[in-house]
Amino acid sequence: VVWLVIVAILLVAIGPVLYVIPSKRDKQLTALRTRARASGLTIHINHLPNLNAKGRDKVSAGGKKRQAKIKCTAYTLAFPRPLPDAPVWHLARSEKDNILIAGWGRIGTIHGISISDRDYWNTVGGIVATLPGACIAVRATPDDLSWQGLEHLDGESIERVVADIKDGLRKIIELHTQIDIERQLSRSDT
Repeated sequence: VVWLVIVAILLVAIGPVLYVIPSKRDKQLTALRTRARASGLTIHINHLPNLNAKGRDKVSAGGKKRQAKIKCTAYTLAFPRPLPDAPVWHLARSEKDNILIAGWGRIGTIHGISISDRDYWNTVGGIVATLPGACIAVRATPDDLSWQGLEHLDGESIERVVADIKDGLRKIIELHTQIDIERQLSRSDT
């Protein structure tokens, strides 16, 4: 009986300590986010609308309407300078609304580029297709570009995932910089 009391006391004392020890996944995420910050990306947690939500996801058990959302992490790369004439959009993986890029739908409205500009959307689609780490959305604004995802490494090294995210974002930034410059030059010519 004394031994049972001693074991119970040890479990009560050690249990909470074991509970707060980070898991392997927690350690990976910490290392991934630290590496991303060191490479110039900013990180924050986001909630995106679930474009693939079923009817049951949009209604609570009590019959109340609710927003179907996905919690994800955004890795954002700021532009060296604002690009006021660059396209603005937010795309997320979708089984529906595949007008612009196959497998991707729109969140909100598109500004600064026509939805019928096939060359632009094919270029963006090619870049987005190579983004790693369970990318579920990409957002472009005049000030920055964000990879939004679930942070799965899929067997890749942390350095490789961060480098591939940053490389993909840089390619879209280069495209948007070129568009911004062309539009500003065409305005100054008139």
